[in-house]
Amino acid sequence: MKIFLDSADASQIKFWSGQGILDGVTTNPLVLQRDGVTDPERALAELARLAAPGVFHAEVTHAGGQQLIAEARELAALADNVAIKVPVITPEGESCLAEISELTRAGVVVNTTACLTLGQVVLAAKAGARYISVLVGRVDDEGGNGAEVLEKARIWLDRWGYDSELIAASVRGTADVMRSIDAGAHCVTVPPAILAKLADHKFSRHTVREFLDAAAATKAS
Repeated sequence: MKIFLDSADASQIKFWSGQGILDGVTTNPLVLQRDGVTDPERALAELARLAAPGVFHAEVTHAGGQQLIAEARELAALADNVAIKVPVITPEGESCLAEISELTRAGVVVNTTACLTLGQVVLAAKAGARYISVLVGRVDDEGGNGAEVLEKARIWLDRWGYDSELIAASVRGTADVMRSIDAGAHCVTVPPAILAKLADHKFSRHTVREFLDAAAATKAS
């Protein structure tokens, strides 16, 4: 399973890369805004460098058509490790599958994002997406079951031999991460704060303190 850091914070990317656990970094316009990015083009090139040799996911900002294609090609040219996030549909509900297919045929690594249903996953895989982001938290927000969508999608991909990788995205907490792993997600993208919680546990702290106290007492005796 792959772990991506969902962040545009260079310091967080450096820190977690140094832990030896990251397989890449994911971003989108909301993440860039949240982390205070004011010069996206310059920032994305630098973040892609920091994410290497992992995959760096950058999202298009055009809704569809040739403007989307042109922007995707420009983003892909930033670095060899860039994957392009393309929403499965536009805000008006129009399909972006043609753009995904065209980019894939041109050799661009595509991450189809904003997927909330098994049907969207199936169509994205058929269009050639290398990665498919299932927004598990947003599925749950609407009364659905994001982990169940992931599980059914993984079964379908394996049954029909597609090599698309499912990314569990939009996770709300550590429980979402655990459910996504159990459901068979190939990858999970996690904000820094949630990743820190995954590594932490108060009883792990307590146990380590007991070990260290015992070691200190032994040396003192």
